[in-house]
Amino acid sequence: MIVVGTGVGGAVTAGLLARRGARVLVLEKNEALGGILAAYRRDGWKIDTGSHLISRGVHGPLGAVLREAGLHEPRFLTHRIPVRSRGIFPITAPPTRSGLVATALEAARTLRLPWRDRVGVARMFFQIFTLTEWELRRWDRRTLDEFVRQHTEHPGAYFLVSFLASIFFVLPPWQVSAGEAIRSLRDVLRSYSLSYVEGGMDSFAHALLGLVGPAGGDVVTGARVIAIRAVGDRLFVATEDGIEYSAPAVACNLAPADALALVEPAAVPDDYRARVELIRPSGNAHQLKLGLRRRLVDEGCLIGGVSASGLGLGDLSLELMHRAVDAIDAGRVSDPLAIYAPVPTNYDPSLAPDGGQLIVASIYGPTRVDPIDPPSRWHERAMAAMASIIPGLEDELVFAELTPIPAIAAWMGKRNRGAICNGQFPGQVGRDRLPVATPVPGLYLCGDGAGGRGIGTELAASSALEVVRAIGAMRARDRADDRHHGRDERLAA
Repeated sequence: MIVVGTGVGGAVTAGLLARRGARVLVLEKNEALGGILAAYRRDGWKIDTGSHLISRGVHGPLGAVLREAGLHEPRFLTHRIPVRSRGIFPITAPPTRSGLVATALEAARTLRLPWRDRVGVARMFFQIFTLTEWELRRWDRRTLDEFVRQHTEHPGAYFLVSFLASIFFVLPPWQVSAGEAIRSLRDVLRSYSLSYVEGGMDSFAHALLGLVGPAGGDVVTGARVIAIRAVGDRLFVATEDGIEYSAPAVACNLAPADALALVEPAAVPDDYRARVELIRPSGNAHQLKLGLRRRLVDEGCLIGGVSASGLGLGDLSLELMHRAVDAIDAGRVSDPLAIYAPVPTNYDPSLAPDGGQLIVASIYGPTRVDPIDPPSRWHERAMAAMASIIPGLEDELVFAELTPIPAIAAWMGKRNRGAICNGQFPGQVGRDRLPVATPVPGLYLCGDGAGGRGIGTELAASSALEVVRAIGAMRARDRADDRHHGRDERLAA
């Protein structure tokens, strides 16, 4: 078996296939393993390429993967202050799920919600936790905006609920699927175990890829795949350095359009290719890495909208949210800036020199090729925003690195520049999502491009689990055919 790419989808597929006894060859175009989970080192710091947390930790798909792989490490680490919102709307998530009701009441008081809207929001959360699967499927094809606005149009409540439910998908509420958002928010609140991976996010990928060698396989880095062709019942995979490999099955941790670009056009039916061309990606974010001499932030993750012009709760409106998203789509720095910033060293202090703190912040930004504001402008405004919500930041700053969206996209190999290559829009989730098996026999898509449900890394892991099951079924059929063929030969003899 061949797996192309070592992001979550590729690492899970390769590791579990190896665990099941398959001989797997893994081809990775970068020198570092892990895709968006990859890390690099700088003067005693271990820094994630992207800012990530595992929304359900051990209780979600990634935990299930490690159990299926027989791995007891790496561990998922949680934090006593999972999330704190700073900026326009300050509020802190409780240490345990039992405190959510009190936190919700505090939020209602802060927002000065009228009783009518308090009742509406309460009804909305009751519906979130009680919708049946059949009802959720109907909401798969409608937007989160429609779902929230049937309960409340109070600007503060709309901002809070829609931000919490859509931040996972890097899409605004009027674009993201309500069904997908409701499922994910419900799962997050039920498990209440937002987690980081001990040793850095890449430890997850390394642990799974470590199963490949003992099973007779290999992991090759610096091997960019340039073509995949079908010959008989085998697929041949060519790399940029002129080497060609073959296997009965290939799993690509790529965007569907990027995977099809590797295949001969005649091998793909026109209707499938047309469907792939209609897929819309999600948005993306600039990555701002901050190294501090000492700890300034207590929470495991800080989020929020931060305004350079001093916007406050009284300025919140649906029009403001639309203006901010329109600005980003045009490539302009938005006001407010939307920030999502895990603090890895609050989970695992070993990622920084003694006493240091690492913050890896995502700043929602443009995916277009011709943004009006250059990365330097985004860097300047993002630094000002972070300094405004973290007192003493500039005095304790060791380094500040901005990795702009084009660089993040190139590292992941996504020409569409989306954080999630098959964005979770209505009509692109659940039963409407591409299946993991392509029309090319033996060619599969693993990761965020096909199959799966849920949030980011969990979406990719659940997709990979589907691929592993599909390839396992294919191998079982082949073994059965071989036994049947052998029996026929014995009878003929």
